Amino acid sequence: MRKAFIAIAAFALALVPAVASAQSSDGQVTVIHGIPDLAVDVYVNGGLTLEDFTFGTVTDPLTLPAADYEIEIYGADADPAAGDPALASTVTLPAGANATIIANLDGSGAPTLSVFVNDISNTDAGNGRVTARHLAAAPNVDIWAGDSPLFTDVPNGAEGVADVPAGSYPIQIVPAGATEPVVWEADVNVPEGSNVIAHAIGSLEGGSFQVAVQIISGLDSAPTGVPAGDAGLASVGSPLWLLAMVALGALMVGTAGLAVRREN
Repeated sequence: MRKAFIAIAAFALALVPAVASAQSSDGQVTVIHGIPDLAVDVYVNGGLTLEDFTFGTVTDPLTLPAADYEIEIYGADADPAAGDPALASTVTLPAGANATIIANLDGSGAPTLSVFVNDISNTDAGNGRVTARHLAAAPNVDIWAGDSPLFTDVPNGAEGVADVPAGSYPIQIVPAGATEPVVWEADVNVPEGSNVIAHAIGSLEGGSFQVAVQIISGLDSAPTGVPAGDAGLASVGSPLWLLAMVALGALMVGTAGLAVRREN
């Protein structure tokens, strides 16, 4: 079994070098909203692109062209004609890889943006892949599959990756070094040739802790293009939502920075 922990905490425009270096052609990107109690409207090139984008939403993966985009972000249901946007920015999107962007809480509960390039290498016959990402305001955790720990002592901002025999696994998330309390549990199916990516989001203390799941299929044979992804709860019909979330991440990072300065 292959295991790896990679600590990743990227600001909004960190997506540019990460994605551009991954491959030369257009790629796929999935966005997850992992910040509770925050809804926004996002305008791209003057048009409303994301309306009331809410906690727990997982977009469908989209193939994105390289381009420059004008981004404006307002509070949900705000009238753009009544005032200036909370953030206005021009974002350059390069050619991409298979990436996931998550607006999430860091370990202290401050909003941040995390960017991961997903492992889409081929799996061995009969195997699937499990990726677990800790992106919630919660202490370090252990992740169990049945009677065995799959990943241990996972901190906020980190991921674990393991190839496992395809099948269904009873998964539990518990505090690191303990077996209780169980903060989340479910039976998770890992299909052959798929990467099942589980994102812990929300706040444990605030009662919003949950897991958002993304699935990338087509890894059991040599790919002819970018492997397909199956997303979660909602889809957005335009690729412009990616740039909107990049700009949203910049706004949230700025807000978190102000909070830190007030504490100091």
